[in-house]
Amino acid sequence: MTHASEPPGEIAPRSRAAWQFYQQMVADVTRIVTEDAESERELLEGLRVIARVSSLCAQLSVEADLSRPAFFDMCSPNRMIGGPNPDGNYYLAMIRGDRHYRITGTRGTSAYLGFQVLAGTGLTPRRMAAYLSDVELALRAGEFDLVLSAAEPAELYGAQWVQIPEDASSVVVREYIGDRSAEELATMRIEVFDPDPLLPLSDDELAEQFTAMAWTLMKLVTLHRTIKPELLDKPNTLLTAEAADLGAADTTPDNLYMMGTFRLERDQALVLELRPPDTRYWNVTLESIWHECLEPRRRRSSVTNRAVRPDDDGLVRVAISASDFGFGHWLDTGGRERGFVVLRWLENPEPPAVTATVRRSEEPA
Repeated sequence: MTHASEPPGEIAPRSRAAWQFYQQMVADVTRIVTEDAESERELLEGLRVIARVSSLCAQLSVEADLSRPAFFDMCSPNRMIGGPNPDGNYYLAMIRGDRHYRITGTRGTSAYLGFQVLAGTGLTPRRMAAYLSDVELALRAGEFDLVLSAAEPAELYGAQWVQIPEDASSVVVREYIGDRSAEELATMRIEVFDPDPLLPLSDDELAEQFTAMAWTLMKLVTLHRTIKPELLDKPNTLLTAEAADLGAADTTPDNLYMMGTFRLERDQALVLELRPPDTRYWNVTLESIWHECLEPRRRRSSVTNRAVRPDDDGLVRVAISASDFGFGHWLDTGGRERGFVVLRWLENPEPPAVTATVRRSEEPA
């Protein structure tokens, strides 16, 4: 119902305009996906990515409570979009730079744990404002205690201080897992020292949330056009990329990446040969053309250093194909003709030499 003194056209003007902007953004990314898909399967998966990104955008913007933040996993078993590491967890909590927060938890035994503070609000591009890896994390009996604030508190009571800027917007926690059956996952919770009182939703607040949804939707659906798009024209090759090359807000400085695309026929395999560097964690992941992981909970489309062993010559061989032809540790494309290949090396080692060769199924293993 509308109030008698408020004509319908004047109620919530900013929110209605922002919602129309989001609707237009959905139409725009739908057009992009339709233009860039090469097959019906790619189109169907692209449309599904739009829906899945929309659900993530709602969690990031509309469902987030800046006054009482909580961590949630951005990836679910069926939603691994935006080029994540499927052998890991990505927890996020939305924050504000004018508040004081405390993050407590247990480290566990997972291969890697890192805390990243992102800054930037509204239409300002996001940037990394602070980063704390597990190497720098102060632990007491396996537990950590962090305080996030703009100014260092007079008394930390044993906690570890992380400085945040005035435009701090979120905390992203990355946890990499070498073997889920053997490692104990980290736990964490976040609380705010000075929460705001619960107030009615305002037009300005909801408009900002819808606007953020729209821009995040465009960013995540069009990664194939913005992150090394030249790889699409040079299939079955790999190139090295430092974290900064892929966006400081989307990566961490202690990761080195190698990226490429595969384009294969049903009887072909892309065989990667490498001598891994001496680092505690690395993995190889397959993604669709839309940077969505290929059903890693249901097919072998990702592998960590804990699950693959070198051959007698000391080389690790990973074979990317629709079927297992015996050329190495098999990663299953699910019959997709093209997609992305991502290698992650923790602790930013020297780039290892990786050869990529296309082989036919009839060739000897």
